[in-house]
Formats: sequence, structure tokens, C-alpha cells
Amino acid sequence: MTPTRIRVLVPTALVLGVLGYLLAELSYSALPPLPPFAPVGLVLLTVLELGMAKVVRDKVRGRSGGRPMHPIQVARAAVLAKASSLGGALLLGLYAGLFAWTFARRDTYVTAGDDARVTGLSALTALALVVTALLLERSCRTPRVDE
Repeated sequence: MTPTRIRVLVPTALVLGVLGYLLAELSYSALPPLPPFAPVGLVLLTVLELGMAKVVRDKVRGRSGGRPMHPIQVARAAVLAKASSLGGALLLGLYAGLFAWTFARRDTYVTAGDDARVTGLSALTALALVVTALLLERSCRTPRVDE
């Protein structure tokens, strides 16, 4: 499995940002208002992966007491990290595109101000998820043995 590349995540976020903006441009009035608790799930996943990154890093490097992690557990953490980084990039782009549209029109539409706040917070938490997922993925690597 190859490490996640930033050069894959950035274009993914940009393409979804354009699509999110176009979605709002074409059908914002038909969309329901965004729930204010939308970023909560991303925050919880980010906190979970941040904790996992510390535990996995310490276990892989032999710094913590107790039983070492089974290689399958480390592989599962790496797969979660890869999926979260790509999913976070998708959500980051989508929310950023929606934020750009709603922020510019918050005086025109009644719900645009609230939606701008929700999409802005969601975009920030999606960015935090991407960073945390990349950290978790990095912590799954075995340390180099310098001879």
C-alpha cells in the first residue's frame, strides 16, 4: 500500500469545491437548510483518529507497555486513515464550495447566513480530519532501523 499523496487530495478537494459551488448555484433554494450539528460527526472522527495515531505510534515504536499491536490492527488503522483522508478531502471541497456560495449571498437568502456558518465549520473540521488521517497513516509506518 502506498502512502496517501497530497497531490491526490488537493485536486480532489478542488473538483468537489467547484461541484459544491455549482450545486448551490443551480439548486440552493430547493435544498433543505443544513443542520447546525453537521460538523459534530467529523469532530468525533477527528478526535478518534488523533487518539489512535498516538496509540499506534507508541505501540509500533515499542514505547508503551503492554502487548504490542497485531500487524492486522496496524493495517486496519492504515486503511481507516487512507479512507478518512480521501473522504475528508471530498467533504472539504464540497463544504468549501457551498461556503463560498452561501457566504457571498448571506444577505440575499434567509438561510444562507446560517448555512455559511455550518459549511464553514464543516470545512474546517474536514480539513482537520484530513490532517489527522495523514498523521494516523504516518504513525502506522514501521521505524527505520539505521545500521
